[in-house]
Amino acid sequence: MRRTLALAAASYGLCAGVGARAEEADSKPPIIVTATKKPGGEELERVPAAITAFDGKALAQAQYRDLQSLSYSVPGVSLDPVGTFRGVANFSMRGLGINSSIPSIDASVGTVVDGVYLAANSGLVLDGFDIASVEVLRGPQGVLFGRNTTAGAVLVNTADPSFAWEGHSRVSGEGPVDSGRGAMRGTGQLVVSGPIVADRVAIRLGAYLDSDGGWFRNLRDGSNFGKAETTVLRAGVRALITDHLTLTAKGEYLRTTGDGATTQNHGLFSRDGFDMSVDNAGFIKARSHFVTARLDWEVGPGTLTNIAGWRRYTHSTSNDIDSTPSPIFHSKTQLDQEQWSDELHWSGKLGPLDLTTGGYIFHQDVAYGEDRAFGGPPSQFGGGTQDHHVQGLFAQGDLHATPALTLTAGLRWSHEEKAAAITYVRPRPACSVVAGTCPVAGVNTSVPGEPNGIADKHSWSSLSPKLGVSYQLGAHALAYASWTRGVRSGGYNLRVTNAAAFQRIAAAQGTAAFGEERVDSYEIGLKLASGDGRASINAAAYRMDVNGVQRELNVPVLGSGLAQYIYNTGDARIHGGEIEAAFAPTAALRLTANAGYIDADYVRVFLDLNGDNVIDAADRALKLPRAPRWTFGGTVTHQLALGEARTLTSRVAYQYRSRYAYTDNNVGFNSASHMLDASVALDLGGPAIRLTLYGRNLLDQVQFGGDTQLPFGGGPFSDGNSRPFDPRPAAGTFSPVFKGRTVGIEAAMDF
Repeated sequence: MRRTLALAAASYGLCAGVGARAEEADSKPPIIVTATKKPGGEELERVPAAITAFDGKALAQAQYRDLQSLSYSVPGVSLDPVGTFRGVANFSMRGLGINSSIPSIDASVGTVVDGVYLAANSGLVLDGFDIASVEVLRGPQGVLFGRNTTAGAVLVNTADPSFAWEGHSRVSGEGPVDSGRGAMRGTGQLVVSGPIVADRVAIRLGAYLDSDGGWFRNLRDGSNFGKAETTVLRAGVRALITDHLTLTAKGEYLRTTGDGATTQNHGLFSRDGFDMSVDNAGFIKARSHFVTARLDWEVGPGTLTNIAGWRRYTHSTSNDIDSTPSPIFHSKTQLDQEQWSDELHWSGKLGPLDLTTGGYIFHQDVAYGEDRAFGGPPSQFGGGTQDHHVQGLFAQGDLHATPALTLTAGLRWSHEEKAAAITYVRPRPACSVVAGTCPVAGVNTSVPGEPNGIADKHSWSSLSPKLGVSYQLGAHALAYASWTRGVRSGGYNLRVTNAAAFQRIAAAQGTAAFGEERVDSYEIGLKLASGDGRASINAAAYRMDVNGVQRELNVPVLGSGLAQYIYNTGDARIHGGEIEAAFAPTAALRLTANAGYIDADYVRVFLDLNGDNVIDAADRALKLPRAPRWTFGGTVTHQLALGEARTLTSRVAYQYRSRYAYTDNNVGFNSASHMLDASVALDLGGPAIRLTLYGRNLLDQVQFGGDTQLPFGGGPFSDGNSRPFDPRPAAGTFSPVFKGRTVGIEAAMDF
């Protein structure tokens, strides 16, 4: 923490110097964010919270494809997919995150698209385009955004229809440049927008196509691996019904198909390379339908807003879980998730008080099925369904006690109900949970005396308060302090493979559900900027007390391959700090820097985490997963005028993330990484055509979505630590791996 605060002080001095040199540069318009839900948004530098915002231009410069594109752009944040299934988010902020592809597990980092909270982690890290902005909010966001934002929230705002005709097109091709690796990836997108009734009704239409030939090489047969085909179609309409009433509606269809998980076995292959060999290429077939409708009505001194949303996401997958060229453990899954929600809130000014208040209802149905095969036809079937309902009321007010002093108070009440019907993933006759043919009641005829499953329901009510104070030190300097409480939902594990252990725990606690996770966050921050907007610095320090840490314990088990238990494992305390700075010495040169520090430790432990059959200091000494101690980096962007409105823009971005644990026993881990991206873009001016040469992960760093130990698949790289208290020899891992060095070229045109 001392190092982070020292960096803040040093950066403040640099900011002051740069601000003086930048006075002659053109003023930069303020960044507007939607995080406070105030009408028209609010200037970022005036929001007393840790927020990083990317507008459409910044996203284009970073060759944005999906949320993972921003994983190395924000301190203390990892926006990585788990990799088990394509597109499943396992986001982490400030040391809080999840390690799971089970669709009934709620997030620590909430994802909100066009004002609609997306409940299922599945399908969140798939291709996106025509994005107006992305806002990364760090720390609990329970008052305004509800449950499952205990670590933070990611707000994605797609572009609205415009009342002047415009068009955008982009095509790109990229691929590995190293011999022995896979094939090219090509993308294309087209967007048109404009009025169909002058000054009253506008539309926006867009299409996106992506064809990935597979970056990896499967050593078993020499084929390219990681192939995928994605299509996204989007339409929107914006209608000014009256001078005070506006409707904005959007619809999106997404379809993706491709290979199964690109996975390594760290018994067979080294962690510092991209070699892989599987006998089952697997597959994914996924579809998403998503509709939002926003109605804004200017009422009195504020705006009444209603945001309705509906989404249905389905997928079927096949994966090689043993990650070897032998048919040891293959798995198939099916998912059908449907949700709808509606939020009505009013936001406006009542004298010295800025008030936002409203209500929220949400419902989703989840059906998840799985079958497992061990060297032959599938022999284990199961999964579960979940009916989920939430209702809430919230209010937050900012009282401007003086022109400089603002007091903030907020409160959200939530009531949540979940009902689950679980069929244990065990040997049984073939059945499908999604099709409704798997038994829940009765006795499993394939395992004498074992029940088929369990049905249970549970409800939780909670309050999420917030208190804060901010002081405007000057026209462009803000100091703040806050206390916020967030709640992560309790729930059910729909992937139960050890029936006896699950039944025993359920009987002991009186319910098959695991409990809520509660986070109390204390934060202080400072925001500084130069008068012309060319230099800024944002710094924050925080402490989070986490009660009832929700964890998924992954245990290798012969017979079922892998058992995953979800419990409230203990209490934890997380300290940390973050700093972001931006400097513009000249109008042509922009520098940014960021750093984040996380110290995450258990205070109490309720369960045996390291597998030695004792709950003691060794368990408490373990580090929380997905909590890298250090992240830091920055960007350099330079624009060179070539005459006749032509410019050449060069950009280099570097980010470091230190090693962190993946599994709760700290055996599975992700190595430290040095991510380097770069691009050179030629803007022809007229016509508005841009040609960009870019490279991602130029240092060829190896990173994984997970690192789960297995009881089989051992080889020359088995480290002897996959089960430290198990007398059997070490084996392998299921480790979905991300792409390495990639170089591409892009052509874009605005018309």
